[in-house]
Amino acid sequence: MVFLLLTPVDVIIDSREDSKHPDFKKVLNMRGLRTAVQPLPAGDFLLLAPPDKRPILVERKSVDDLANSIRDNRIWNQSKLLREAAEKDGYQPLIIVEGWIGSLEKYRGWRIQSVLRVLDTLMLDFGIPVLNTPNPEATIEWIVAKSKSLGETKDKKILRMRVEKKPMELNERILYVVEGLAGPTLARRLLAHFKTIRNIANASISDLLKVEGIGEKRAQEIYAVLNTPWREM
Repeated sequence: MVFLLLTPVDVIIDSREDSKHPDFKKVLNMRGLRTAVQPLPAGDFLLLAPPDKRPILVERKSVDDLANSIRDNRIWNQSKLLREAAEKDGYQPLIIVEGWIGSLEKYRGWRIQSVLRVLDTLMLDFGIPVLNTPNPEATIEWIVAKSKSLGETKDKKILRMRVEKKPMELNERILYVVEGLAGPTLARRLLAHFKTIRNIANASISDLLKVEGIGEKRAQEIYAVLNTPWREM
């Protein structure tokens, strides 16, 4: 896929990331950055730069996201795709991990040295820097500061970007669809409980409440998405 940006922007937000976390775009705009929402080949944010500097392709993960991707070994394929996408267009890849990494040892019983070994492999073997921020608000502050340090918006012009994601396997496509409803962690719990997307779509609010981590508000949101007729805008 090739897309054009008609006016310079500071940050391109991946369309999937924007659908899950629309507040990011609102806050970045309030802080004076110009943003666009487009599907990215990998990562969640692309910080644009003038021709004499390298744009930064950012993958954002919470500590729980990191743990889940380590547990099922997705971390390596995700990181490979991030690096390949960045190399193809001359970007600098970066992974942001949000939250206290020590919580994996304290609350999950993981050995902290095992987590650190994963991170050092990403940095030393994959060549992807890893930045740890305490929370999403700090991530936003970093994006704002870094984008401004890269130069004036008017000088950040990208004419095209190639989006050439490898086709996902069926199991990955199923997870991808459900992640759009509930995010990575709850998506896995929903699929473990209901087995198929059809069963999730047919579930009542009371059925959804049986899934660990889903409260009344989230159950109502998922039910509404799956049962509200679409209206053309």
